[in-house]
Amino acid sequence: MKALDAVERLAAKRPPWWLYNGALLLLGLVTLAASWALSPGDDPRFTYLPTGARFGDTCGFLTATGLPCPQCGMTRAFVWAARGHLVDAFRYSPGGLGLFLWIQVGALIGLVRLVLRDPRALTPPWQLTVYWALGWIVLLYAVPWFLRAFAGVNPLP
Repeated sequence: MKALDAVERLAAKRPPWWLYNGALLLLGLVTLAASWALSPGDDPRFTYLPTGARFGDTCGFLTATGLPCPQCGMTRAFVWAARGHLVDAFRYSPGGLGLFLWIQVGALIGLVRLVLRDPRALTPPWQLTVYWALGWIVLLYAVPWFLRAFAGVNPLP
């Protein structure tokens, strides 16, 4: 019973309003910095900027099944999106571009809320969030993966 009481006490605590918004901002900044830490090379692989070492290898899902994994191309999409090349990012992974943009919009919302000290600033209607999430999952993530895996439409090398 003591463990259950401890869980109930923990669940009753409310974190400060700025914690979530600060986490949104931090996630956006870390994502952007990590995307900038990789440099596109002449081939489709990336190099880590400080050392020049190659980043990434053959996907384990691809090796095991012969099919590209649903995340294939996301790293490239993040790297190209961070540099403003949205068409290239979309070509490599529409879902990756959508996720990158979603993270960056969340960071912007977190920043505005922190600056204004208003935890409700720029709160989108819940319907917009639901439609965006469903659209991202179905149209930008599942459909392109299905086309890559089963219809032979694969922009990845």
